[in-house]
Amino acid sequence: MIKKLTTLLLLVLVAMPALASDGEWVLVTDRDGIQVFRQDDGDSRLKTFRGVADLQVNDFNAIGALLDDYDAVASFMHMVSEIRDLKRNSPYQRDVYVTTRLPWPVKDRDAPLRVTFYQEPDTLDLVMPFALHAAAYPEQAHYVRMPQMEGYYRFSPGEAGKVQVTIEVVLDPGGALPAWLANIILRDIPYFSLRRLQRVINQPRFQGIAHGYYQTPGAWQQAGEVREVADATREAKASASGVSPAPSEPR
Repeated sequence: MIKKLTTLLLLVLVAMPALASDGEWVLVTDRDGIQVFRQDDGDSRLKTFRGVADLQVNDFNAIGALLDDYDAVASFMHMVSEIRDLKRNSPYQRDVYVTTRLPWPVKDRDAPLRVTFYQEPDTLDLVMPFALHAAAYPEQAHYVRMPQMEGYYRFSPGEAGKVQVTIEVVLDPGGALPAWLANIILRDIPYFSLRRLQRVINQPRFQGIAHGYYQTPGAWQQAGEVREVADATREAKASASGVSPAPSEPR
């Protein structure tokens, strides 16, 4: 009995540091269908945030088309000024250089990142992890190099037209960072990034692009086929009546 109790106590003591290091997620914003959480860490330099939103996405292929357009990604990522292509080994692995646009008088940050991409075989979630890859690009005099930055995007498909998007980032911004700016990073970056993503993802330039490196869920394919049949029927009726059809909704 004593031996069993001693073993149990040792297991609890071993597990305690792991539980303490996990930290709790605290809800800091819940508006416009977007939730933002922060995670408190014992290391005060580390900033950890997560944003979650259910977005209307007309075409599942638009996700890949958008992520391949670095200017478009920089346009919806809050406080990002540029994303530069350094090396693209394949659609599943690439190196990029990211610079920020921070409020004056704080110095802008930069980070070279190794970005990977995969699809979960069971759920068909699209996942894009990224992490600092310092060797990919030298430090620049007018930027503070972030000593740590890692995270992921996750696009989880639901019924046709619905995707839950999660952004999670752990970063050490480096240099001196005022508390008010740290609060902005924790709250505003995921919120405004997801809000702008909703505006960008359904733009016509990202629709109908078959890139072939991930699967489209079956329900989305069927919905697309139904739309195509409806469009063809509408055009045929309009042609028979001599009336030009109105433009179809972008998919």
